Amino acid sequence: MEAGRPMVTVTRQAGAMALIAYAKNAKGEPAIALAKPVSTAATPAPNSPEAKKAAEAAEALAKLKKEMRLGKKNAIGDAKGRAKAKLQQVMERLKLLKKIYANDPKAMAKALAAAAKELKAAVKDYGKAAKEAGELYAQDFASLPDATTDPEGAAAQRKQLEDEAKMEAWGDMDFLKEVRSTSQALKDELQTAKTKGILTQPGKFERSDEVKEAEDGLKELDEMTEDLDQQVRRDMPPGSLMTLAA
Repeated sequence: MEAGRPMVTVTRQAGAMALIAYAKNAKGEPAIALAKPVSTAATPAPNSPEAKKAAEAAEALAKLKKEMRLGKKNAIGDAKGRAKAKLQQVMERLKLLKKIYANDPKAMAKALAAAAKELKAAVKDYGKAAKEAGELYAQDFASLPDATTDPEGAAAQRKQLEDEAKMEAWGDMDFLKEVRSTSQALKDELQTAKTKGILTQPGKFERSDEVKEAEDGLKELDEMTEDLDQQVRRDMPPGSLMTLAA
């Protein structure tokens, strides 16, 4: 044995003892976590039963998410459809009001106030559905695949999603156009009623409660319509160059 070899052995043993002592915690217990090796989850081998189960689970989850999205999208479409039906009812009722109350300005003003109220309800319901649609598309865009791994596939999915969102936005703007048109028709009839009322009704008819209620309702309707317009524009597909004409 060469000179100095025992000393090296002792030194190594002392170093090991010092490392163990250093690894103890404040209570004097060994820091077992430092001594244990870090374990890694095993990746299932390709075509193994485990890999097949994992693929089936991923496919089932993707299918469930797709079905849930479709269900929500259909619910939004149904809600918008009901709001459009309310709008059509107001438009049809206006035709009757012109005949029924043509010579009764007071009753006409009261009926126009009621029509404005119904139209406001339709705009409110549509706005709620449009907001949910905007949130849905925001989630869709946030979950698009990474373009760095599959540029062509990611671009194709984004294009399809943008086209779908644009069609939704165009439908919203069509609804707003009809609301504005109907609102203007109500205003025109109210102005006609005011003119007739001034000539045939005692007192200052243009300041009557019936006229004031109708005017206030139509003013609120205009404000709600503009709010919905801005909401739809905010929810346009990100990065889209589409211009929506009011």
